[in-house]
Formats: sequence, C-alpha cells, structure tokens
Amino acid sequence: MIVELFGPPGSGKTFFAHVLASRLREDGYRAEVVRSYRPAIRSGPLDLGVFLFVARIVSATISTAHVIFFPRNGASNLSKSLLMLRAIPPKKPIWRARILQQILKLSHAWDRARLAQDILVFDEGYVQAVGSLASLNGNADKANLETVLSNIPVADLTIRVVVPRATVAARLRRRMESEPPGERLFEADFEVNMRSLSVFKTISDMLAMSGRDVIYARTSSQRSTIKSMQVVEQAIIAKYVLGQNGW
Repeated sequence: MIVELFGPPGSGKTFFAHVLASRLREDGYRAEVVRSYRPAIRSGPLDLGVFLFVARIVSATISTAHVIFFPRNGASNLSKSLLMLRAIPPKKPIWRARILQQILKLSHAWDRARLAQDILVFDEGYVQAVGSLASLNGNADKANLETVLSNIPVADLTIRVVVPRATVAARLRRRMESEPPGERLFEADFEVNMRSLSVFKTISDMLAMSGRDVIYARTSSQRSTIKSMQVVEQAIIAKYVLGQNGW
C-alpha cells in the first residue's frame, strides 16, 4: 500500500510520516517511510557547507546514473520525468537539475513500492513533485497542472498536510538559519517556499474536482497533529485490510 503526503515546505510532512509509520508498526503492520528528506544542519558559524555542496553534486550524479541505466525501466522513468519537467520547467538550472534527480529517484522508489507487501509512506511523492515544479516555475497555469496531475501515478491514499501561513513562515526561517550557506544553493528561497502554500491549495482543489479522495492532516499544534494522526492511521488500516482481503 502506497501512502503519499503533500504540502508546503515546513508543514511537517517528514515528521508526520515518520511518526505515522512508527504508530503503524506498533499496531503490528510493516510500515516504513520512503524518499524521506531532511535538510542539512549547520555544525557551527564556520560551516559553510562547501564540502557538502561538492559531495551532493557527486552523489547526485552517481545515483542518478544508477537509476537511469541499471533498473529495467530506467529509460522509461527518465522519459516520464523529463515530460514533467518540460511541462512545468523550474526557472533556475540548478533547480531543474535537482528536481529531475528527485523525480527520477521517486519513480524508481515508486516502482519498487508497487511490488511490496508493506505500507510505504512517501513524504515526497508525485503530488509533492508537481507542487514543487509549479512553485519553482512561478507561473504555471492551471491547464498544465491539470495535465501533469492526470498523468502521474496515483497513491492508494493521499494526505494533504495543512498548516497556517504564519507557522510555515516561522518554521522556514528557523530552517534557513540552521542550514549551511552551501546547502541553500540547492534550495528554493523563502518567497518561493511561501508561494507554494497557494500552489498546494490549488492542487488540492484540482484533486478534489477530479474525484480523488484526499485526507487532511493539520500539524500546527501537538493536539491537532495527534488528532490528525489518529484519523489518518485509521483510514490507512481500513484501506489496507480491505486490500489484503481482496475487496
């Protein structure tokens, strides 16, 4: 079973995904988080992240080549990833290179997840990738968004993580303060990340209009997170049990 989360950076997707998987394991289900991303943390005032910058470029080149050439469907995944990128191209070359790599790895991980018997939680799935492309593009029209959304693989359960604008802003500022400057070269700036709130709202509305069932998870406080976690966990277990019984 594939579960995917989507929402703006700083909304708490990664935290929510890991706690959700942990709760499912406590209930006796095999669950894990796939493609989880955690920003680098600055170790001190002199840590500019130069070594990390070079290491990430080398690692990205090697891992991307591996995803393209070694899996049986690597060429197909490359083609699908490039189509998404051409439909909604990010403004900056470094953003285009990074998100192409992310979508390639996502495609590879998604193919493997479809064959697994576990509950696999993507904190950065295909809907998230479309939202990131639109945010980095800055001027994606609804027609392109609808076309791309209609052609991406669909998860068994889709969760939109919702957080107030002020909370996202505060979290992003704390993240930027703790990141090495070299790491920020790969990241979208504050304005782009804040713009993504309206992008993901638009995407959520489009998914609803298309008939796709989306569960809302609110993570602005501990109380709302716990309540949302219970709702999502129950929905996953119910759908998983139906799937196991072949209904």
